Amino acid sequence: MTIEFTPFGALAVMLLVMVIGEVITKATKGWFPSALVITLLLCAGFWTILPADLVARAGVSATLFQIISGLLVANLGTLIGRREMAAQWRTVLIALMGLASIIVICLTAGAALFGWSNAVAAAPPICGAAIATAMVRAAAEAAGNTQAALIAVVCMAVQCLVGYPLGAFCLNKETRRLSALYKRGELKAPASAGADGAAQGKKKMTSTNLTLLKLAVIVLISYYLQVLTKGYISMYVWCLILGFAAHETKVIETDALTKANSYGLAMTLLMLYLFGGLSASTPETIFPVFGIAISLVLMSAAAMAVMALIASKVFKQSFYMSYVIVLNAFFGFPINVMLTNEALDNNISDPTERAVVSSQIMPKMLIAGFTSVTIVSVFIAGILIKFL
Repeated sequence: MTIEFTPFGALAVMLLVMVIGEVITKATKGWFPSALVITLLLCAGFWTILPADLVARAGVSATLFQIISGLLVANLGTLIGRREMAAQWRTVLIALMGLASIIVICLTAGAALFGWSNAVAAAPPICGAAIATAMVRAAAEAAGNTQAALIAVVCMAVQCLVGYPLGAFCLNKETRRLSALYKRGELKAPASAGADGAAQGKKKMTSTNLTLLKLAVIVLISYYLQVLTKGYISMYVWCLILGFAAHETKVIETDALTKANSYGLAMTLLMLYLFGGLSASTPETIFPVFGIAISLVLMSAAAMAVMALIASKVFKQSFYMSYVIVLNAFFGFPINVMLTNEALDNNISDPTERAVVSSQIMPKMLIAGFTSVTIVSVFIAGILIKFL
């Protein structure tokens, strides 16, 4: 049975589910992330009374999603200072170590327990990205291996059940650790903060439309750079780089989208579309291979924890920060931003302290997400599909 929804009703239902998620994560102080609550509620809804095109009925389209994603990523580039960006080579290496642990565990223990083709099909989706999943699914179906194709899809669908709570747990732990350092005077604001303040003190012509125009131009250039690189470098990676460059050259101000009074609406619309994709995960798709898929995801999470422990010793990061960096393979952008903001909101009330702690976490989350989900997982898929 399904209920007929007007565009307004569809929007209201989606927002209601998101509010329920926020209430629960607040009540549990972030230990039960809203992303997981929303996922479970919408899956139950899509499997029973909600129409599969609920988000489309609310007017949130794939094109709108691409535009908003570009604006948000470009804006996030304005939040990263030079020192933070220069320090992210460690984040990239930690993320790569996490991806290596997924491949090793899937192709050894996973292959021994569940078969070679199933393990090969699972590894790229677990490393992240719908594109990697689509590549594996197409290759498996072409080889006549429908079970491997199904496992690839289900692994991508069920990683959130593991990644969201683990990511929220690590981010809460790391936020509290950094908050304690800040209160003891051992964590200072980035040097770029003062410079930003001075720059903002100079009167410049600005408006909501002008700020959005600047961000839109960054997104436009990023799109053509993606075309120029034949898609090997995603437009969202270019958005992050160009947003950072525009901020460093004073073309655009820090956190421009917030100053244009548009960040909250943009993030909400982005999440509406993202969670609307859950309608494609039907019981007929998930249940036949759920056991194999969730086992491979859990094995990967355990291997990633071991690798994060090693990385924390090598790169002098906390274990929780190292682990959530590698866990970005399970969610990536924008869920990594959502989980980070929830951890900050649930543990810090002072705006200055929040900005300082965020400057230690957010750049790492963004770079880790783009490294694993947007870039490397596609290359991994391109290699492993040859072994199906």
